[in-house]
Amino acid sequence: MSKTIDPQLRARCVWLVREHQQEYPSQFAAVTAVARHEGISKDSVRRWLAKVLRAMTL
Repeated sequence: MSKTIDPQLRARCVWLVREHQQEYPSQFAAVTAVARHEGISKDSVRRWLAKVLRAMTL
């Protein structure tokens, strides 16, 4: 059973990665930092970011 994550937390994580990505050597490093700061898995943040980026290209 998957855990339900607050949509505001998802949006904040994606925003933080996109806003601060230039401060890190790679997107993965930004994802890792945001995930650590928010106390969630980096894979979750990576998936949320990928979903948003895919939606933006449609």
